[in-house]
Amino acid sequence: MKTISINGRFLTQPLTGVQRFAREMTRALDQRIASGAVPHALKGVRWRLLSPGKAVYDLGLKAISVERFGSGPGHLWEQGPLFWRSRRDTLIGFGGSGPVLHGDQVVVIHDVTLFRHPASFGRGYRLFHGALGFLLARRAKIGTVSNFSRKELADVFRVPAPGIDVIYNATDHFADLQPDDGIIGRLGLADTPFFLLVGTLKPNKNVEFAVRAFETLGARDHKLVVVGGTDPSVFRDIAPTSKGNLIFPGRLTDAEIAGLQRRAVAFVFPSLYEGFGIPPLEAMTQGCPVLAADIPPVREACGDAVRYFDPLKTETLVEAMRMISADATLRRELTHAGYDNAKRFSWDGSAVVLLNMLAASRA
Repeated sequence: MKTISINGRFLTQPLTGVQRFAREMTRALDQRIASGAVPHALKGVRWRLLSPGKAVYDLGLKAISVERFGSGPGHLWEQGPLFWRSRRDTLIGFGGSGPVLHGDQVVVIHDVTLFRHPASFGRGYRLFHGALGFLLARRAKIGTVSNFSRKELADVFRVPAPGIDVIYNATDHFADLQPDDGIIGRLGLADTPFFLLVGTLKPNKNVEFAVRAFETLGARDHKLVVVGGTDPSVFRDIAPTSKGNLIFPGRLTDAEIAGLQRRAVAFVFPSLYEGFGIPPLEAMTQGCPVLAADIPPVREACGDAVRYFDPLKTETLVEAMRMISADATLRRELTHAGYDNAKRFSWDGSAVVLLNMLAASRA
């Protein structure tokens, strides 16, 4: 019996966009497998999730078995124990890494931020992951999360773009949340209009730009809430502190973020570079108007459902903030457009794309 294994290293990592993709894709695959809704070429295949022994398992899978084994740093686990356990399987990696000696694997590389914005990463991380990306681009079947990212991967790794499949991110996991409305009171926002920004605090996310724009706006009755954390082993040190009308609460739960999105004047997404850009779509599911950087991957994900600004020109975000604060009609229009736009993407649809990729490889 053929076995398809999933690289479960993501279960040991902090939850960012990459880990979200891995978790939701695994769940969506499990639902399809459990219902038998898989291509004929994959009927009778054995599925399993392979993860380090220390991994915390909380996915509630029904059809995909779970095996935990081995220890040590993540990359050593991938190149050693994971390779050995999965060497006869087809291996799926959702997080942009995998055992370089494995001859039958699909790896999703989300973006090439490492090459376009190297200042966001430490030197050791850049060297290792840069080399790993080049090796996997030649050894594995590559997927990515947008047409923009496909072109970027092809350019950086010098591989044909048509050979890279696009598996979109989605937001239905957020649409079904029960928001934690108590976060409004805990952050002292009960009677205060506020803008919201969510993202890992690293240079390409352009947080300082948004802070400058908010300060230039001079709306003393408003606050700017910046949700996110840093990983010191990967990203350069960024340690903002709350002061005045700026609030940095650190990492929050999805339910807390949803609670903030439902009350925010607007969600601000100032990123300079993304593979896809899932936070604006998550905000859309909660009825939050979005102000977003005018960059190609965000255009691809958000279409006409947001108000765009130039992420290099502070005055354009200032004007967008001023307009969204004053114009209730614009807020309503963006809310309705956002709901419709977010429905274009689903984890089930993305799982179908991946299953078809796997089936084609077995044809």
